[in-house]
Amino acid sequence: MTSKVKWLLAPIAVAAIGAAAAPWTLSGDALRRELAEQVMQTAGLRATAEGKATFAVLPRPRIKLENVIISDENGALVINTDVLKGNLRILPLLAGRMELASVQLISPEIAYDHHDAPISRQGAIARASDALPATPEAAGADEARLGTISIVDGSARVKTRGATDSVTIDDINLTLDWPRLSAPASLNGTVTWQGEAAEIAAWLGKPSALLRGEDSSATLKIDSPSLQASANGSFATSPRVQFEGRVNAASQSMRSLLASFGVQTPLPGPLANVTLSGNARASMTTLALSGLRMTIEGNSFEGALAIQATKTRPAISGTLASDLLVLSPLVSDLPNLTGSEGQWSREPLSLAALNFADLDLRFSSTRTRIGRAVFDDAGCSIMLSNGRLDVTLGQARAYNGQIKGRLSLTPAEQGMELRANGVFSKIDSGAVMKETLRSIRLTGEASGQFSLEGAGDSVSEIVRSLDGAAQISFRNGDILGLDLEQALRRLEKRPLSIVTEVRSGRTGFDSATVSARLNDGIVDVNEATVSGLGVQLAVTGTASLIDRTLQLHAMARQTGPNATARENGPQLMLDIKGPWDDPNLVFDKESLIRRSEAAAPLLRALEKIPSVSPTDQPEP
Repeated sequence: MTSKVKWLLAPIAVAAIGAAAAPWTLSGDALRRELAEQVMQTAGLRATAEGKATFAVLPRPRIKLENVIISDENGALVINTDVLKGNLRILPLLAGRMELASVQLISPEIAYDHHDAPISRQGAIARASDALPATPEAAGADEARLGTISIVDGSARVKTRGATDSVTIDDINLTLDWPRLSAPASLNGTVTWQGEAAEIAAWLGKPSALLRGEDSSATLKIDSPSLQASANGSFATSPRVQFEGRVNAASQSMRSLLASFGVQTPLPGPLANVTLSGNARASMTTLALSGLRMTIEGNSFEGALAIQATKTRPAISGTLASDLLVLSPLVSDLPNLTGSEGQWSREPLSLAALNFADLDLRFSSTRTRIGRAVFDDAGCSIMLSNGRLDVTLGQARAYNGQIKGRLSLTPAEQGMELRANGVFSKIDSGAVMKETLRSIRLTGEASGQFSLEGAGDSVSEIVRSLDGAAQISFRNGDILGLDLEQALRRLEKRPLSIVTEVRSGRTGFDSATVSARLNDGIVDVNEATVSGLGVQLAVTGTASLIDRTLQLHAMARQTGPNATARENGPQLMLDIKGPWDDPNLVFDKESLIRRSEAAAPLLRALEKIPSVSPTDQPEP
């Protein structure tokens, strides 16, 4: 080493030895005063250390203080930490000043309670925030040096203004790297929320500009078992806090995720495998998503959504479109219509949970499938307001025809009130019966309308209270499993044989009409007629929705070439009784016997035998 270099290093060594020997470096009170001054100058917070204070030079200058309390003047923010460790910048130390380059808080307990007293505005951060953009004051404030703050094994209790409950965050291990007010700031680490660990990474491009109400580029990434999310865009604080940019999110269970935020949703289905991406505009009270692509339970949607926080409940609106919508997994958690014994369910029903939000959602789908039923070009709306649910099917093509309908559910003192109505045209009735009853009893093109209403606290009670009306017409169809035309032709010659022969084949018709009223769960068939070549059928009676049985009376008459009933032609009486999915045909056997050439004389003979009373019996 040359003598010239030695002479250059000698003053530095002397200065370092002098700095190390300075009285404030060995005084706990001095360390506490320096810490308090630094925290106040940068963050505008008060800092007091009630425990031991130590200072060390090697391997690098650092301080350690125990039982430190950091808070603002209004008491909105309070940080209690067992140990505060700080690394010092060397050059300021050589000049006799303590300047923290990084701070580490060990096991801190952080409490933030907004109430009506926000955090007081002091220090370098507040000065940068108060400076006008593009002014010398702003440029000077932006040169303030900050550093790195790390939280190790901390916890936080946060209560925002207007909230009734506080939010607790555990196992906080975060590092905020913000070397200078004008430099980018980054936050990285992990936290535990509702028992679930999450990795967090955030970045701000211009934090000082953001403090003054200007925009700053920003990114955020969250990775946890229940949520993976990222956002990349622009963040602003004036005229209000707002983010605008691109967002991506995925959740294996949206229901569990919402529950972690205290939101209990009554929406059916597990809401699993949810993903979304789109352009977002978010503020403290609103979130608007445009260009949205979303999947739920394998269903893909495109469109827009908006969520707005109100004083009572969130308001959610949007328009979504899908090429293929499979409803079965989405409605898997809806209450069962029937119980284990096969009767209508008596499980309690309530709409109280529907107060979770107000909804105004519009759906359209090129193809919609629920079970084995398929609907094409369906347009639907879901309205939920103050617990009242309205579901409207604007139009859909199904079973080769068109359908429209509306369902309304309104909260009542006991359970709910139900109203429904619908219109359909040119529906393939055979295909409908195959889907609903798993067997085809009737074919033909059906058109008609219906309306019904009821109330109760269970499916069973609602069915028992149903009132309404229906009118249905059919064209060019068949009644399967009943050959009335053949029976009428054989009635004169072999009347008794038709009891077995009529149960096979089919009865064709050109037109059929049904008009019915519904009162307290009982369908009263006012008029039902079937007209075709060779037969005319009239049906009256009742059908019970309560126990799902039929009690119908039918009269078949033979028709002529013009499809009108023959004046003196044969007639056949029969009853249709039993469960509606497997009814029994009961014929008027006495009238059949009277028509039989072999059996009629015997019946007439039996009618001529006088009846004998017990008093007329001869004495033994």
